Amino acid sequence: MSEASAYPVLYRVVATTELRDGPGEDQKAIRTLPIDQVLVLVGEAADGWVPVEAPSGQKGFAPSAMLRRQVAGAKAPSHVTETFPWRNVDRVNREPKMLHPAFRERALRTVARLNEEGIPFGIYEGMRGPWRQNHLYGSGRSRPGRILTPVRAFESLHQYGLAADFVLALEGRWSWDAEEGQAHMWDRLHQVGAAEGLVSKPGETPHLQLADADLAELNAGRLPPGGDRAWTTAFTWMVESWDGKPAGPKLK
Repeated sequence: MSEASAYPVLYRVVATTELRDGPGEDQKAIRTLPIDQVLVLVGEAADGWVPVEAPSGQKGFAPSAMLRRQVAGAKAPSHVTETFPWRNVDRVNREPKMLHPAFRERALRTVARLNEEGIPFGIYEGMRGPWRQNHLYGSGRSRPGRILTPVRAFESLHQYGLAADFVLALEGRWSWDAEEGQAHMWDRLHQVGAAEGLVSKPGETPHLQLADADLAELNAGRLPPGGDRAWTTAFTWMVESWDGKPAGPKLK
């Protein structure tokens, strides 16, 4: 396996700041860096300034006090977005706290272990609403595009917060590249996931789900124990708001 230094070092902007031409407040501002922007380290940090590259490709310097070293996907947010726009079928939900604790801890450990090895996986999509699930199912069927998923609403463990898609964060961007140079990384994702009790699905390389989850049991309303307030709030609202087909699970 390649050395960890072959992989990018990522930083997350923790407070809105400016990308500047040089290391100093007196240097020309290139662009604003919004909170949660992911940046790639492109040189040696010095005197409180970090040389970085933004997703747009612009390079410059950002104040180190406004940045935090980013372990891709492993840092849970400080709050739960209970008003997440589930009906927006193009919006991807990456809130780790909305995952069921039985899956969440395993998923975050998987990401953390891979990041420690220098393999920059993150959680690209976690709990997925039934609206988006049916939208993805329609690709290549009811609307143009390639087939994206074989299952409809509540036929996926994503709706239960018991599955997630893990994607590489390369050069500050999400990457599904599985060519020769990255193939070993995806293999390692599955190996580490399996060690944490997560299994993959044939033909869905980024997808991992809780190994012992039984979809029939879930659809009958027999949910895993230990659901916390964050997961319960999101899951209950989603099920009660769903009026499409297939029908959602029973809530007891």
